[in-house]
Amino acid sequence: MFRATGPGQIEVSAGFSGIGVLQALLWNFDFDDFAGYKFRGLKPQHSAFLKDKVFPLLENDTGQIWMCGAASRIGTAGWNMDLSRNRVITVAGYLSELGIPAEQMQTDAIGNTQTATHALDEDRDRSVLLRVVPKIHFKPIVKPDLPRPLPPKPKVSRNFKIAMLLEVDGSISFAAKEFIKKIVKGRVGAGIAFASAIFSIWDTENHLKCTYVYAAVGLGVGLNLPKTGGRSGTLHGDWTAFTTEKPISCSQFGRTMRFTTIGIGDVSKTWVRIETPPGVDDVYISIATGTTIGGGASTFPAHTSAFIPLEHPKPFAGP
Repeated sequence: MFRATGPGQIEVSAGFSGIGVLQALLWNFDFDDFAGYKFRGLKPQHSAFLKDKVFPLLENDTGQIWMCGAASRIGTAGWNMDLSRNRVITVAGYLSELGIPAEQMQTDAIGNTQTATHALDEDRDRSVLLRVVPKIHFKPIVKPDLPRPLPPKPKVSRNFKIAMLLEVDGSISFAAKEFIKKIVKGRVGAGIAFASAIFSIWDTENHLKCTYVYAAVGLGVGLNLPKTGGRSGTLHGDWTAFTTEKPISCSQFGRTMRFTTIGIGDVSKTWVRIETPPGVDDVYISIATGTTIGGGASTFPAHTSAFIPLEHPKPFAGP
């Protein structure tokens, strides 16, 4: 039988925090809130938290969320599984109403399977646990078979190095070309230069590296993707060290980058401004490309560009 239980409660995990990262328990859902198979809306406290704290981490396809509904021990196991599924679906449905697509959400339900030693009706058991992590690839999430793994907290740092790749393996080149087709379609015309390049960003504290594809349209001399090498590794220009205002993952840069270069004879100078997650100042640095881009000047504004990770961070001990 349905019974209102008062305001919704939220507990944020202090041990799982950072830029673009959040873990929280939404609890004190109403008792038997799916009674009569009737869908009831979220409590105002829960919906306000989702709108103010969770949605900003997911909008513009920047994050992904794992959610798991649960129920208290009272009642049958089958009905409690239905309750927990309803709770997580209600949370996912609200995020969907805010504009978050299903591809960014993973849902699970555990019923009362974790409550054997709890009181019959413990308020914290009527809950949805959620974890938000940065989305580090541009393809939609492929939902795995159950049980779905809890996404780990990404390793973060303030100390990085960046290098422009001069030669890449075939798999990276193919992935980059497929992505660039989507960016360029209908945007390149007469008098417009097109730029495409691949970069590596190295987290020198955690010894991780993430590969990014850059694509943009602008004015001046164009850039082309690096050639495909016959080896599994890559060749790159000099590493340029930089720091971020706050700790982030090496996969959290982008989704845009301003690229400006000036070439005189055999010398070229390049500056980039790389977008960072909300709450962190963008990175503006001069980089060594390892190649002469050409004479004249070129600029590719951030709003006509994309700077997207092609892969998950991988172990990297350095060159």
